[in-house]
Order: sequence, then C-alpha cells, then structure tokens
Amino acid sequence: MQTFPIVIVGGGAGGLELAVGLARNGHSDLLLIDRTPTHIWKPRLHEVAAGSGPGEIDEIAYASLAEKWGFAFQQGSLADVSAEDRTITLAEMTQDTQSHVVPPRRIGYQALVLAIGGGTPDFGVEGVREHAAMLDDVEGAKALFSRLSHRLPAHHANNTDRPFQIVVAGSGATGVELAAHLKTDLRCAALAPHSDLPPVDVTILEGADQILGGVDDEVRSVVKDQLETTGVRVETGQQICKVMANVVETRSGQTFKADVTIWATGTSGPAIAGDIAALETNRKGQWRVRPSLQTTRSDAIFALGDCCSNTDATAPTTAQAASEQAEHLIDALPRWLENEPIDAFEFRNKGTLLSLGDAGTVGTVKSWFHTDISINGRLAHAAYRGLYHQHQFRILGPLKGSEQFAADLFERAAGPRLKVYG
Repeated sequence: MQTFPIVIVGGGAGGLELAVGLARNGHSDLLLIDRTPTHIWKPRLHEVAAGSGPGEIDEIAYASLAEKWGFAFQQGSLADVSAEDRTITLAEMTQDTQSHVVPPRRIGYQALVLAIGGGTPDFGVEGVREHAAMLDDVEGAKALFSRLSHRLPAHHANNTDRPFQIVVAGSGATGVELAAHLKTDLRCAALAPHSDLPPVDVTILEGADQILGGVDDEVRSVVKDQLETTGVRVETGQQICKVMANVVETRSGQTFKADVTIWATGTSGPAIAGDIAALETNRKGQWRVRPSLQTTRSDAIFALGDCCSNTDATAPTTAQAASEQAEHLIDALPRWLENEPIDAFEFRNKGTLLSLGDAGTVGTVKSWFHTDISINGRLAHAAYRGLYHQHQFRILGPLKGSEQFAADLFERAAGPRLKVYG
C-alpha cells in the first residue's frame, strides 16, 4: 500500500490549485486523485453544455500537471475513508468491457483533503432523475449537449413551426448562465449552419419569489432585464412537483412544455458522503468541517469546496470560495504536518460575476474600500475572463499561464481553442 504525507481527492478548482500550490512551495510529496483524466474549470461547464465543446474549452491533463510540478496523480473514484488507520479506498475501475480491470486500491495518508465537489438535489420531485439533465460535472455537461444535439435535429426534421422548448429549473448562477447561453449561443453537433436550428424558447422556473437568491439587488435587476431582452422567460413562484418526458408540472397546476428539462436547483453534498460512516454530514449531505476546514470527527481529514459545510460560517458554493480555501490550506497543511497550530479559514468575498453568453456579463466587484461596485458590459466580461486566467496562472505557472492568456486572445478572434496537455 502506498502512503503519502498529503492525499487530495478531487481535482476541481480548489483541489487542483491546492496540489499545484503545495508542490510549487516545495511540498510535492503528495497524491492528487480525480475520477477523470483532465481538468475543466467548473464555472465554464454551462459553455460546454451549450455547445462550446471540450475542444473549445481548455482541458488540461492532470498527468501533465503532475509531471510539471512533481506530484503524483492517480485516476480513481473515492469509495471509503478510514479515519482510524488513515487510509482511503478507491473503487474498482472498468472500461466498457471487463477485459481490463483496475482493482480497488487502498492508499495511506498523513493528511487527507476531500475536494470532490457536490451534486444537485432533486428534492424528491418525481421524474427528475429519469427525465432531467444536470450540470454537476464535465460528463453531465457533455451529456446535456449530446441530448440537445440529438433532439434539435429530430425537432427540425418534423418541420414543425413550434419552437424547441427548454425548461431550466432553478435560477441560481448555474441556471441563469446556462439559460442565457442556450438562448443566445446554442450550437448543435448534428445540425449546421446555425441558421438551420429551429427557434429555441428557454424558460426559467424558480420556486422562490425572485431569481438569484443572495445576490445584490442591483445585479439581480440587471440580470433579469438582460434575460428578458434576450427572450428568456422567467417564471417565479413556480415550485415544480413533477417532471415528465416532455412536460414539467408545478404545484400551481400549470404545465410547461419541455423538449429538454435541465435541473439546476442548488448544491448538495456528493452521493458518496452518506456511505462514509467515519465522517459527519449535514442535512444537505455535505461533510461538516470546523473553521480550520478540518472535519468534525478527524483532525487529519480536511475538506473544501461544495462537498463540505463549515459549522460556524458557510462560504458560498462557488469556485471563488474553493480557490480561497485552497490558498488557506497551502499554508495550513505543512504547518499541521509539523504539529504547528493553524488558523481558521476566513472567506473574503470579492464579488459576483455572471456570464450570460451574447447577452453580456454582469456583476459586482469589491473596491479598495470594500464596497460593492456594479459592473457590466466589456468591463464585466474582462473581469470574468480575468478570474479564469487567474486560475490558469495558479495551475500552469506564470510562463505557461501567459502563453495561454495570449493564445486565448488570439483564438477568440481566429478560431476555436485547443485542448492543453503540456
């Protein structure tokens, strides 16, 4: 059995930045584990779902980054955690056939960081799992694009005058951004040119009385205006009670035609959390952590991002929060391994930015005086892109990050992006 001083499970925005940050600071004797071989920045999944396929969204191979920075990487899915003997178990891996099987693996750790993200709760609504698409990960985004690419041509072939109907359940950041991209920038793998696509109507159904709960009122108002201008229909106070193959039903008795239904109703913990007896979870299925980001039942197990919830103060389920938690642990983990005290994590909100496809980008940023400044248009778009380039700089380093920044500027004008494996 292999044992590492630090094992990080999950290579999302937080987990990958943590692994690279530790390695760059001289702590490369660590293992990063992820279910997939490549990394895509999660805030861009709605672009993948709308048709900016993985060939146009930068994919970075974990193995390439591990080679570059000197840490270890293994592909695998978490199956269990033993706090008592400080081991984790990875599930058996199989391909389409059973001819090549990677058996379950046990890996030892001194410090474990869980960063596997969360999922979308179905709230027990009938038909969600059977008929709705979710955007929890890259596989979900690809599956949604595949579903659209099959159903749009079928709708087109029927020579119907009825628009293709998409219903988005939930008006958080994911639901709003996805709805805007689907309305303004939807593509299809099986039907081109874009002018051949049937008309597409997008409806957001929100159970609360307003969209984007917890977001600044001014931003909410601007986003709502932008959605209406682009033709996205917004229905608030509509609690969904049933999802069927082609119809969504709400508690008010209304029905909404849905050629595709997308479920984007918030964040819950990962499905595996309920199967790991060693760790405590909250009612949303997230692992409970203390202010230090250590889990409530083990000092040697930390968690960050959507998969966890702080017992004292909850950070938002955003890539920004996960990145800040990673930055905190880059300093805290080596100190903890040396039996030194570690500080509590403190979230510093830098603002909110929403990318609405061709409808533009809107949001707020914090000024030097810690007040909110509302921005939109080109400035907001530049700020949104800046967040992504910050992520690239953290995981690729200044030189490669600068190359990718320059390539992004060129490729947006000249053609699609390329996958990045080196």
